[in-house]
Amino acid sequence: MWSSTVIPFIGVLLWTACKDLYEDWRRKHDDDAENLRRCLRYNAKTSQFDEVSWMDVVVGDILLTFADEAFPADVLLVRAAGGQAFISTVNLDGETNLKERSAADLLSALTDMPEAGPEVSRGDKATEQVMQTAVKTAEHLFAEGLEVELQAPKPVLTDMEGSLKLNAASPKATAKMSELEVKVPCKLSYELFVPRGCVLRNTLYVISIASFCGSHTKTRLNAAEAVGKVSNMQVYLNRGVQGLVVALILWCTYCATSAEIQGVDDGKNWILRFLFYWIILYQIIPISLYVFFEIIKLILGFQINKDPAMVDPRTKLGACARTADLVEEMGQVNFVFSDKTGTLTENEMVFAHCCVCHGKEDARELGDFRRDKKLANPLEDAAGVAEAKRILANPDDPHHLEVLWFFANLATNHSVQVEGSDGDKKFEGSSADEVAFVDAAKAAGVTFTSRTRVPGSSASEVVVQGPGSSESKFLVLCEIPFSSDRKRMTVIVKHKGEYWCMCKGADNIMGPLCDRPLTGAIGASLTTYSKLGLRTLVIASKQLKDQEFIEDWLVRWKEATLAEDREVEMARIAAEVEHSLKPAGVTAIEDKLQDGVPEAIVTIKAAGIRFWVLTGDKTETAVEIAKACRLFSGDMTLAYLVNCSNEHQALQLIEDAKKTIEGKPDGGLVLDGTFVQQILTSQTGRPLLYQLAMASQSCVCCRLSPQQKRRLVELVKNMNRSGITLAVGDGANDVPMIQGAHVGIGIRGKEGNQAVQASDVAISQFRFLVPLLFCHGRRAYRRVATFICYMFYKHTVLAVGDIFFAHQITFQAKIAYPEWLNSAFGAIICGLPVVIVVSLDRDVPDEVSIASPDLYVEGLRRMRFNAPILAAWMFSALYHGGVSWLIPSLTAGSTDTQAPEFWYASCVSFILCVVFVNGRLWIVAESPFSKETIAVMVISFIAMFVTLAVLAETGLGDLMQPQIEGAFVEIFSKGEYLAPMLLTPLLLFLDLAVYQAIAFFNPYPLTAAKRKLWRNQPDKDAVSKASGETGVVKT
Repeated sequence: MWSSTVIPFIGVLLWTACKDLYEDWRRKHDDDAENLRRCLRYNAKTSQFDEVSWMDVVVGDILLTFADEAFPADVLLVRAAGGQAFISTVNLDGETNLKERSAADLLSALTDMPEAGPEVSRGDKATEQVMQTAVKTAEHLFAEGLEVELQAPKPVLTDMEGSLKLNAASPKATAKMSELEVKVPCKLSYELFVPRGCVLRNTLYVISIASFCGSHTKTRLNAAEAVGKVSNMQVYLNRGVQGLVVALILWCTYCATSAEIQGVDDGKNWILRFLFYWIILYQIIPISLYVFFEIIKLILGFQINKDPAMVDPRTKLGACARTADLVEEMGQVNFVFSDKTGTLTENEMVFAHCCVCHGKEDARELGDFRRDKKLANPLEDAAGVAEAKRILANPDDPHHLEVLWFFANLATNHSVQVEGSDGDKKFEGSSADEVAFVDAAKAAGVTFTSRTRVPGSSASEVVVQGPGSSESKFLVLCEIPFSSDRKRMTVIVKHKGEYWCMCKGADNIMGPLCDRPLTGAIGASLTTYSKLGLRTLVIASKQLKDQEFIEDWLVRWKEATLAEDREVEMARIAAEVEHSLKPAGVTAIEDKLQDGVPEAIVTIKAAGIRFWVLTGDKTETAVEIAKACRLFSGDMTLAYLVNCSNEHQALQLIEDAKKTIEGKPDGGLVLDGTFVQQILTSQTGRPLLYQLAMASQSCVCCRLSPQQKRRLVELVKNMNRSGITLAVGDGANDVPMIQGAHVGIGIRGKEGNQAVQASDVAISQFRFLVPLLFCHGRRAYRRVATFICYMFYKHTVLAVGDIFFAHQITFQAKIAYPEWLNSAFGAIICGLPVVIVVSLDRDVPDEVSIASPDLYVEGLRRMRFNAPILAAWMFSALYHGGVSWLIPSLTAGSTDTQAPEFWYASCVSFILCVVFVNGRLWIVAESPFSKETIAVMVISFIAMFVTLAVLAETGLGDLMQPQIEGAFVEIFSKGEYLAPMLLTPLLLFLDLAVYQAIAFFNPYPLTAAKRKLWRNQPDKDAVSKASGETGVVKT
């Protein structure tokens, strides 16, 4: 009957359609929540700001945004309270630090005129006053004929260019621009724009012009769908289904051809017979397979989300499986690639030490800036702070000027913002290091107090107070920002009529930029700090005495920031001042290890997983951190592949490293960015590096850029197609690595949420990676492997009856089982047990799983799912399906499909299939006597009996399956049917004996652990309760 085939198929399609409909509805709901948000837009007809929906904003609209409101489009900043706007880009890039934005010089000049309305400060009537000022500003822009010309929208975040000019400039506006030396047309750069979705913070209001809206915004242009990750088990599943399709084609061809050879006269040609057999045996391809597979994945993901063992006690946040598609891959990880800062460490930067230069060779170590908790007086300063205060308080001290200038550099060369009142100032910045520098300077008595934008200019005034009540003002004319390539930050300042270049950066970058080598006392301090596992930076500066040069340089720098190849031009112009610097000193920042990191790394390595740390820190610092977290042991043999300048040298370093770690059971590698850069571009070196990695257990890679991190991950992926890589990080610079690995883990840290947003699973602490892999990942692999094997086995068992029956009736195209029983078999009768048993079974307690890393080897070696395992399952399917059909058919049945005896024997055979299939599932279950397993088995058999009774003994059954009318009573009342029904299942004891023999002579690591746990546990009832089983050992 076509209905028995079509209706289940429609049910599967309907379930998928409903799931997709729900996801589309949620997507539309989210879209509406975004597009229907409200904002204030200037109405030229009424000369007031009206509230409109985001979706109604068009290019050219003048918008008013208040504090803590989001921007509805990519906007050009016109005016901000105090001349500066601070925005949060957490919705765009995940970074929690605030960014500063300001208006273009031309707009700053216009809004500084009285016609644009007065500045407004916070107060009871601030909102009303802001509305009045905003209206005057908008009217003033229209009156001056402001014209904004923008380039076509581009997806690159830093590619926003254009120009401003006034078509009806008044004499006052012309005079104002002349006074402030504003050039017309005024060029625009991306620093003057704010992307859609960013939120205004710590700023009363912002007036802006909508520049790009809707699909042209940066957010939408960069909203390309991420490349989907597919688990290896999903790939194996697809291949298995493809194999079943091929087997079905071969079998249908065999049957149709055999019928032709034997001259079967049933009015059908070869093609019709092929199609009939295809319909008869379609159940060998389980149409419900992917539905159940998805349900199991969702359950496994839910178990991760609800695991109390992975809840951070500080934030109360647990793990979050952002996708459940990859949970089983976490049970097969071969390589772990980890960031260091914020992932292994707390990312709570504490200023630990500093060494201040004195003369060309001498330097002064001030002491430890960290407070000793053992101090009796909690208000007593740390040794380093006390020493710094002592020197700064005494102008006659020989180190006074150098120490003062050193801390003045720390208090000036940064992008930190000040919040709070004078008595309770709080610093916020894009870098935790910078905040630590400013805090250290404040502790020493040199306090950064304010940063104010200079009207009509891109410059800002930084006020530094101290020592004592003295106050210094630094006019920051230009900031050359830090980047992962530059690894330094520079500001050009004007102080007391003198121009200064202040620079800070990594020692390997700053060394060539200084006027003398970083040797002597300053070099010794760098080495000492690195060996203590501290992060080091070099502080340097120089006076720019040629005023004409610096004024010309500032003009060329501004042009470079607006150039088409801005990155190249900025680097070229920056190089003109970033040289011949005089070292002022070095800093050392401590970033403490997270709780449980050493123990977690030892456990991961004990499972045979190779562990790599990829960081941007210098070599000595990274190695010391690796030793502190026990990635490198004290007696470990380390091979260094660093300071490489060409490909030949890189290949030679690999050969030397091979000799170093050859024959060593626990060898480690230390790589740096120079080596990685050379080796990744070498066709010869790439496989050699992978072979070296396989010969070692641990590796630390230093001075790496984000893209180098990803390329190392991809190297391992490409060289080992069957291996699984896992990357874990917490910051935006870890996103390429996380996206490049098979499994990406994001840690909720202090560097924003971008790593979490790009990850597959989010956790709050690195130590939670252990239960994620050893508990959830290991079990997920075993469960999914069992599910796939069982599903192929289950549907093959039922198809075997049709195969034997075809031979019995000389290949006439007839069915062996009642159609509706056949349809109910996969979804109703035997569908729920596999979902419940596979999803909820328990093997060993989490404590045992974590304490026994050797259990993880099952996933590393793919012991649960491979060709021999799948072949054994399929052999069992042929065996169980064969005896289920042949014994009832030969003892009590018939080959005449018109005879009632045939259908009675067919029903008995169907019951035996259910018994064998459920029995086999019970045998392989890890917790066969758990309440869930017993209950679902009972439900399955009840469903079978109810289905058979309805089809055989009711009027509905007469309509759906008239052939088996009366079969239920008949087979349970006559011995000829009861005998095979009750005796045949005893063959399952043979299966159980085989499983027990395998468990005894060649056990899985899990089987051995359960047996050991059972024998060593005095309270066996507690073990049964913990592991969900009562002593039947299974593989």
